Order: sequence, then C-alpha cells, then structure tokens
Amino acid sequence: MNWHIINNRDYIDGPFETYEEALQEARYLGKETRAEPRINRRNADFYVYRPPYDREEHWQPEYWICTKEAALAQGVREVIFLQPTF
Repeated sequence: MNWHIINNRDYIDGPFETYEEALQEARYLGKETRAEPRINRRNADFYVYRPPYDREEHWQPEYWICTKEAALAQGVREVIFLQPTF
C-alpha cells in the first residue's frame, strides 16, 4: 500500500511504502520537537499530523498522511495527486 503526504491544496511527498516512513518525513517537514507528535486518525488509512508552532513562519500547514484511496474517499480531488513534488 502506498502512503502520501498532502494538504488541502498541495501534494507534498510520496508515495511511501509504509505509514511509518510517511510519518517520519512529515515530522521532518514539520520540524517536530515534541516526543509524541500530534496525530489524529480521521478514518482507516487517513491521518492528520499537526506540526508544532513555527516561530519563524508563525504557522504551519497540517499534513495529511493517507493512501490515495482514503484521500479520494474523503473528497480530496484526484488532481492533487497529479502535481509534481518539490
């Protein structure tokens, strides 16, 4: 199963082989400093990671860690998955 990192507008990274790999990358992108990351499970194969507050940026987007199928089932537009990763 392939896992992806997206938000409400952009495709961030993926696919990853496992959820743990995707979460590790999301924690890196979010500059995670907490021992336990803040993650909410929305449904099967769809998790929302909220990174810590960034004093330089003053905000950070939440990262959705999910399979493509789970994202589409939640109403995410398929066009997001066609974007190149940066």
